[in-house]
Formats: sequence, C-alpha cells, structure tokens
Amino acid sequence: MIIVHETANPNDSIQGEINYEREHYNSAFVHAFVDANNIIQISNTDHEAWGAAYPANGRAVQFEQVEVYGAWNFARELVNAAYYTAFNMHKYGLTPSLAQADGSGTLWSHHNVSQYLGGTDHTDPDGYWTRNARNYFGTGYNMNDFLQLVNYEYAKLG
Repeated sequence: MIIVHETANPNDSIQGEINYEREHYNSAFVHAFVDANNIIQISNTDHEAWGAAYPANGRAVQFEQVEVYGAWNFARELVNAAYYTAFNMHKYGLTPSLAQADGSGTLWSHHNVSQYLGGTDHTDPDGYWTRNARNYFGTGYNMNDFLQLVNYEYAKLG
C-alpha cells in the first residue's frame, strides 16, 4: 500500500521538512517528500516507515506532500505525487485501487488509515487538497480524483 500524507506546515520548504524529519525520526518517518519541483526520497522503501501508526506502518510506502502555493505549483505537486505513487506501485507489483474498510486497496490517505485501520486520528491530505482545489480551481479534489491521476501515471510506466 502507498500512504499519502501532507505536512500541515504552511511555512516550510521541502528541505526544511526533510531536515526536521531527520532530526526527529524517532517520532515520525516517511520515505519521501514531494512538492511542485521535487520528489526526494530519503529512505529505502523496503525499510519500515512510521508516519501513520500500526498496522499501516509495517506495510506501506509513505510520503509527505509539502504545502505549496499557486495553481501551477499545486497541480504540479499532485502530478509528482501521482508519479511517485504509480512508480512504487509498479515497483511492488500493486495495481492502483482505493482504500477500503476491510483493509484492502493499495492507495491510502492518512485519513483512510484513521477511518479503516485506526491507531491515528489524522485526516491529511483532505483539508489541504480541498482548500487548494477550491481556491485555485473553484472545484474539489479527493482520493477518487487522485486515483485517476495515479492510474494515468501508472499506465505510462507500461
């Protein structure tokens, strides 16, 4: 499974978030960070991350989206996030599918983990996506929309 996070820190850069995580890796740790211009993997995806609580941590590739500003940056960040998700799904032989209450599915948000697996009460990236999609494009954006983008990127990988 792949778990999508969002840093919920409107005042930091991707490098600042990476530096913070390196200094506080005992409390939370993900494999990569994504923004409009970068996908920076900081850990081998074969190693366990702990960004979403158990039982999700032991079985997921996890990445954080860094808050970006502007329509172009937000759209580009979503494309980068979808590519990173699709790349890792392809790498591990997973087919894109949304998280389900029975624990199945390969594409999860931190909110899905809270809803279906427990151990956490976070709701990211829902608020970030909703706010930016509304502010920049006058529409909504959710995991169904992200799944479509992941499927597009996945198909390009062959």
